[in-house]
Amino acid sequence: MKQESAVLILALVMAGMSTAQMPTGGAPSGGSAVPNSFDASGSAAKPQSNDPNRQGETPNPQVLGIEMPLMDPSTDTVKYNGGIFDVGNNAAVRTRFEKYLQQVPDNSDESKRYRALIKDMLKQTQRAGRDKNYAVGGDVLIKVGRGLYKASEYPGDGNQSGALASAIVSALDVQRSSLARERDNEKLEKEMNTLIKQADEWQNHNVTRKSALSAASNGGGDGKKSAGRVDSGGDINALRIAQYIKTAAKKESTQAANLATNESAKAVSKLNYQAMLVALLFSRRFDHVIIGSRVYRHIFRDGDTTLNLDKDSKAHEVFSGGLGLPPTVNSIDSIASNARRDVDQSIQSVYGMLARNKLGEATQQLIAAVAIGEYMQSVATFPADARQRIAQYWTLRKRALTALNARDYATVEEVAAKMKELDVDFDDSMLLSYTTGKKRQSDLAIRNASKALRNGDEENFNKYITEAGVIWPRNPNLEKGTEMLEKFDAGDPVKEEFVRLYDGKEFRRIAREREHYKIVAMDPELAKKYEEVISLVMRMDGMLEQIKAVAEQDATLGPCMAYEKLVEWQKADENFANDTEMTLVLKDFESKAHDFVQALRDGDSCEKRGEYGSALSCYYRAQCKYMQSTLAREGIRRVTDIIVKATY
Repeated sequence: MKQESAVLILALVMAGMSTAQMPTGGAPSGGSAVPNSFDASGSAAKPQSNDPNRQGETPNPQVLGIEMPLMDPSTDTVKYNGGIFDVGNNAAVRTRFEKYLQQVPDNSDESKRYRALIKDMLKQTQRAGRDKNYAVGGDVLIKVGRGLYKASEYPGDGNQSGALASAIVSALDVQRSSLARERDNEKLEKEMNTLIKQADEWQNHNVTRKSALSAASNGGGDGKKSAGRVDSGGDINALRIAQYIKTAAKKESTQAANLATNESAKAVSKLNYQAMLVALLFSRRFDHVIIGSRVYRHIFRDGDTTLNLDKDSKAHEVFSGGLGLPPTVNSIDSIASNARRDVDQSIQSVYGMLARNKLGEATQQLIAAVAIGEYMQSVATFPADARQRIAQYWTLRKRALTALNARDYATVEEVAAKMKELDVDFDDSMLLSYTTGKKRQSDLAIRNASKALRNGDEENFNKYITEAGVIWPRNPNLEKGTEMLEKFDAGDPVKEEFVRLYDGKEFRRIAREREHYKIVAMDPELAKKYEEVISLVMRMDGMLEQIKAVAEQDATLGPCMAYEKLVEWQKADENFANDTEMTLVLKDFESKAHDFVQALRDGDSCEKRGEYGSALSCYYRAQCKYMQSTLAREGIRRVTDIIVKATY
């Protein structure tokens, strides 16, 4: 049997793991499973029966009826009793471990004296294994008893030493009482033998008397005299014999009662003592278990060390012999001794790991050491600075677990980066892969929600935006979705305002407040008009920027060219003529090309009054200002045609 496995079972039972088999809250739906080493939901175990991925698994092997826990070092989980336990995330283990990390190392003078007493008793019981003083009431037992009572004065002992001492004293008292009854029985046996011997002597004496009387009655003349006499001596002898037999029977009854009392007292004494050993083992007082087990073999010297456990008890489940081998006191001694060795080795490995900055492995080893050997010297005296280093890493790990449970993936990544700084071996690849995948899932759901909202599909919008929030509640892009929803809720008044502005040709205002009116794009009928307005304004802005750039290249002719182009655009497109921005730019260039514009206006006025000669002169003057003027050239052509054809 692997002692390590048995000790781990005890640790699980004592830490309360076996009572915390509730399903984990699990990871949010949609996506890969949470990395096992960070799967924290507040529960300690996942029942395998509810996990479809574990159906049909081969059960754990058993030795001596004990299911062997299977440790998965890659995930810090233990498979035991139909559940998967995260050793570092079990509530009972976590609470005790955190309390331990904050405690001051127990290096007081009082604790040193206590450990010295325990160490001395271990040596005494080991050395005295074949010592004659180990007889009932021997010197070693007396020293052990006194040492235990003295050790019980130490507060950290929890009176475990006193309880063991009382159990030893009680067992010794039973043995002494049994020995006294055995001596009484020996005395009774001698007395009964004496009584039986005396009864036999009187019986033989009676037989002799009867024979003599019979011979006398059958003899000579004296026979007549003897035949008439009563044998009073024979009757007295018969009474004596009866009394002897009655007294011997009483002594035999007393002897049988003593034997029964001894058997019963010894059985109860063994049961109580064994119960004390099991209780000490389950409370992880391994030093006391070893002392008590060694003493047991010399208090009860019949060689029977079989444990008498109730078949329905938890202890029987742990110590039951699945292979037909009964559990014994020796097995308890072996488990306790091996546990002490394992805990000391774990503490030594923690020192080595801390020296190499392997805080993750050091933390797991210390958890195991504390869970099993919380009361051992190597654990109790673990240095404060080392505890604080592990506490810092442990706090980060707990924060990562909490953030992962809350699906706060940004915080998980931040904490993982800090853990990687502290632990050279910390592998964050699986964790980051998981969080990255979840963040992308959430962003994709937001994108689908945005698309649905643009199509006016409120139902799918609600579906996708909810999915995004479930996957990553603190996704910063969720605020944009909320803003889009608010605009959607306020869409009808905005639509009415958009229609009014569109009908009034106030395209420039719509474009200027395009984000405000963007909600109308969710209406298929208005979406085309919205895109048309935005496209028109952007085209006009582009044309204005281009003509301004060209006009700046020539301060004399540039304004003339720009003015003429703007006039042409406004004549060609009503939307241009109604645009306030284009009209303002036109007036600006009109001011800069005043002589050219005035000549065109004078020519137009003279032409309208029929003063064609003056009009022709004005158009030529305009052409002189800007030779490429289309307006001046068209005016000259019109007036010339009228004069030549004399149509006036």
